[in-house]
Amino acid sequence: MKFVVQGDLGQGAYHVGDEAMTVAAVDELSGRTGASFVLLSRDPGQTVGLYGTASIPTIEFPWPPAERSAHLELVRRAVRGDRAALPPADHVWGVIDEVAKADGVLIAGGGNMNSLYGWLLYERAAVAIIARELGKPLVVSGQTFGPTLLPQDRKVLHELLECATLIGAREPSSYALGFELGLGSDRLVRVLDDGSFLPSSARHLPSAAEQAPPAGDGLPDLPAGGYIAATVGPDAWREGTRTLAPIAAVLDRAALLTGLPVYLLPHMGALGSAENGSDHESHRTVLAHSRSGQLTMLPVLPVRTAAEVTAAAALVITNRYHPAVFGLAAGVPVVSLANDAYSDIRLTGAHGNWGLGDWALPLPSLAPGGVDDAVAEAWGRRDEIRQHLERLRPGFQESQEQWWDAVAAVLAGGTRPSYAGLAEAPALRSAAPWSGQAAEQRELFRTLSLGTGRLWTEWDDVRSQRDVLIHERDEARREKDRILESRTFKAAKLLGRGAGIARRLTGRKR
Repeated sequence: MKFVVQGDLGQGAYHVGDEAMTVAAVDELSGRTGASFVLLSRDPGQTVGLYGTASIPTIEFPWPPAERSAHLELVRRAVRGDRAALPPADHVWGVIDEVAKADGVLIAGGGNMNSLYGWLLYERAAVAIIARELGKPLVVSGQTFGPTLLPQDRKVLHELLECATLIGAREPSSYALGFELGLGSDRLVRVLDDGSFLPSSARHLPSAAEQAPPAGDGLPDLPAGGYIAATVGPDAWREGTRTLAPIAAVLDRAALLTGLPVYLLPHMGALGSAENGSDHESHRTVLAHSRSGQLTMLPVLPVRTAAEVTAAAALVITNRYHPAVFGLAAGVPVVSLANDAYSDIRLTGAHGNWGLGDWALPLPSLAPGGVDDAVAEAWGRRDEIRQHLERLRPGFQESQEQWWDAVAAVLAGGTRPSYAGLAEAPALRSAAPWSGQAAEQRELFRTLSLGTGRLWTEWDDVRSQRDVLIHERDEARREKDRILESRTFKAAKLLGRGAGIARRLTGRKR
């Protein structure tokens, strides 16, 4: 038995969260089915080296919206047998061949089915269409849908999901959007993020904050007495935020409050390096603004090690998604800060799944008082929060086990077991003023941020359409120039002149 898996592997910068979702899916399915896997990757050599699993190049789509729409039509022609649709060296042919030989196809979890990352949405749509045309069962696992979708991208998302037999949505807003697109509860269910239970320590540590993970993989000795794991990704580039200096102050105050050192744990950059990559740049800026002397930068760690370091922390502070996912599943208090509406929807969903939605804050909470007060309350109630998470964990683990049972059954061509989806968690709320303020700020923050995202994608779409028209105009001009300079045209022109002279000499009109 063999499955083809589409994730976000082998990127130019190693991305812990993206790797985690695919690795977790392979873990779960291999244990249930004994299947072999072919992982689609941007760097198959790296993927094979890291995981020892077969890998081939993924289908890569162009960035401009107009070009990727046209490319999807070429993929559609190719899978229907048109060998002239794309060049022989195009990666699509390898994917078609592997899917044809596979028993099923999985699109592993992710947050890129939207117009902000439209080229990734279309890559997944291409894989889904190939699976449908070749009659292979398709499962879409642990996804965020939207929030920003151009009309043509919404149509592509709808077609993608219609190709699937089973679909997992990892937050309420994605679940609701699935229903808007016409999916029913027979196919669409609520799930946790695919990577939630990846760290083995998260399954077994009764008190993860009291234990340090083993050293290795470039990881220094971490204090057994506890530490804060902090991950700070770049500012929101579409919205021009400037958050890194204030975040440094938040981390300094958290270190003073808890008496614990802060380890800056990057989730994106060159694997094993503390120098190169987007999170390294952010962490260097944070370190430059820190005054406590309690912050230390870590290198980018392999996905399992990074997950275990997060799971063993006493407190997690992050503006990235997967540190929150790993921490909450391990029973660790987490305070998240979203740079934009897209991050806010995902982080609020991740926290809300565990009943701790108050501790996912929007960007305006970075103003003095907001995040600091949330950190202080999370720390002051850390035993209560940990107990709340530990009460939920067995049921959530069982729910995820049932999800993967269903995924395995569908991909193997069997009957899907009954699975009702993730249960609603009881909420552990804060009655402090900071939480009410964050809730009030969120509405305007999301409205403005979603508007920015929508304008950006619409501008990108218009620009790409303009570029297509300019290219077509330039091609027409070049073709005209080629015609005017051709021997045939010059000969015809000479003949025409000769005919004109002859008419004048003979006095004939024709």
